[in-house]
Amino acid sequence: MVLLNINLIKKLRNLTGAGILICKKALIKSNGDIEQAVNIIRMLGQSILKKRSINNTSFGAIFTKVNETKKVGAMLELCSETDFVSNNINFIKLGNKIINIMLNYNTNDIDFINEKSKNYINSLVVQVNEKISIKKISIIHGDIVSYYLHNNKKIGVLLSIKTNNFNNDKLPKLLAMHIAAYNPKYISDQNIPSSVLDKEYKIQYSIAKQYDKPINIIKKIVDSRMLQFKKDVSFLNQIAITNNNKIIKDLVNENNYIINEFVRFEIGNN
Repeated sequence: MVLLNINLIKKLRNLTGAGILICKKALIKSNGDIEQAVNIIRMLGQSILKKRSINNTSFGAIFTKVNETKKVGAMLELCSETDFVSNNINFIKLGNKIINIMLNYNTNDIDFINEKSKNYINSLVVQVNEKISIKKISIIHGDIVSYYLHNNKKIGVLLSIKTNNFNNDKLPKLLAMHIAAYNPKYISDQNIPSSVLDKEYKIQYSIAKQYDKPINIIKKIVDSRMLQFKKDVSFLNQIAITNNNKIIKDLVNENNYIINEFVRFEIGNN
């Protein structure tokens, strides 16, 4: 049997994040060859993931970051089987590593990010004996990219703004926070697909018919509800979270902003 010293075990542990017992077993199996031991631990992580592949990863955390220019933003939804693991400091470190990989490569290709992150993921899988997966990623660009992350890391937002006005430092963050709180589905009512409007119209018409009113009254009821529906789901038509006297469109126009896009992730929502 190969004789192991504590420094070799510590080195392997630092390289992989695996526990002491796993590091010992890997070094014994590799006859003290640390590179081979690293591969053994990585293969163990892949084996655990394969065995637990059918398990649900319904817990997790959102990670967001904007680069130094504030023109590129990244967001990641990293999931685990239990809330205990998703609150683990090493899980948080893993999420931060992956978000940095996303910004470095500036890509929305989830398969590419999975490939670049797999060794880090496998290392944590070995530690926690639980499936960990990248569920969603997003990279967005703009003249200003802002983000908001709820303090429980369960809701995150990226917001891209086109503008030549860089004087208002607070508004982009407030707009992202509004999206997190009110969950609009579209930028404006012009962006709502006709199929969504048709479906909602049929639902509202079916409800209004139950009032046993004349057709012209039913139509007015449905039209009124459709206007409210458009306001509820479109960002620019919503009342600003920080100012009940203004809608988002007013704040955007006052600051010479054009909303390019926004992305909202929430743990537990597909």
